[in-house]
Amino acid sequence: MSELRLVGLAQGDPVSPTTGSGAAAKFVLDALGRRHRMVARRGVELSRAQRLAIAAATAHLDRGRWRTRFNWHGRRALDARSRNSASVLRSIDEPFDLVFQVFGLFRTRGAPYALYIDNTVELSQRHWPGWAGVEGKQLERLYDWERELYGEALHVFAQGSPHADSVISHYGVPAERVSVVGGGANFEPLPTLSRAPREPVVLFVGRDWHRKGGDWLIEAWRGVHERHPEATLRIVGTDDAPAGEPGVEVLGTVSGRDRMAALYEGARVFCLPSRYDPYGLAISEAMAYGLPCVVTRVGALDEVVSERETGLIVEPGDVAALAGAIDALLGDPDRAEALGQAGRKRVETHVNWDAVVERMQPGLERALSVSAGGAGR
Repeated sequence: MSELRLVGLAQGDPVSPTTGSGAAAKFVLDALGRRHRMVARRGVELSRAQRLAIAAATAHLDRGRWRTRFNWHGRRALDARSRNSASVLRSIDEPFDLVFQVFGLFRTRGAPYALYIDNTVELSQRHWPGWAGVEGKQLERLYDWERELYGEALHVFAQGSPHADSVISHYGVPAERVSVVGGGANFEPLPTLSRAPREPVVLFVGRDWHRKGGDWLIEAWRGVHERHPEATLRIVGTDDAPAGEPGVEVLGTVSGRDRMAALYEGARVFCLPSRYDPYGLAISEAMAYGLPCVVTRVGALDEVVSERETGLIVEPGDVAALAGAIDALLGDPDRAEALGQAGRKRVETHVNWDAVVERMQPGLERALSVSAGGAGR
């Protein structure tokens, strides 16, 4: 495939790494830039004036609902970011072939685009209904907005199979215009693995305590700790975990790569027993540090973790199975180490952004042919 001239667009700053899905924009565009020519990369986030105007227009007595509708799926915010994309593209003087849009909180205007997604509203409504923050006619209008977003994209790249299936079955995009390409670990380069012995520590990383299954983990942990009194559960990213549980350390928000690296290197098991998680980039980060992962069979988590090869997968809400999986890895350090090493190898070969871009090549080639007036959509 010949080199493409691309413009990368994301909601936030796609140059400076942050965390989680925000950092994914930087890393996927970095990888695209190693394969193709990245003419420019820009953010389309709301200006201060736009935020103030939308905040006033969407005011609601329920501050949680106000925040959700304003920050995520409020039509005013979506449309404003979309208008910003047109302004950004007009400011780019150098010719380009295609816009590569990262995630779906705006719609590229003024140029042909391919789209990379990590979720859909329809998936959220099925598995975690409060996420979108709208219902009734507002929800239907939001579905229509998304239908245009996906329908106008020359190609939709989905992190996981559930996202691709949603785009095809609910939003009506032809299957030949949708590809499952996965996601990567947000490192550059990958961390060097420590040779130190792993302590009997289980690590949980997540901000949304309930959605990430933190209460299930605490319930499972009570039995685990009775059988492994020397073990510790470390909870990172939230202050919502209950205080005073035996063997539990609630660390809250932890900033800085070095501090997080020490936590990953000091653990034997990573656990994310989510009720719903579209893809779980934190899992790929744990795998990069050589940790075996215990996860639930939700979203695309079972596409990131290979059952009994890089971790263990349990059904959501099965606290006994969750406890058994953690027990198995705490009680068998050699097995935990073998699964963790296999996970690191999977990151090196499959769950990395260069591999993601490689899987994108056929879709990008097709998008280029359509953009240039080739085969019809």
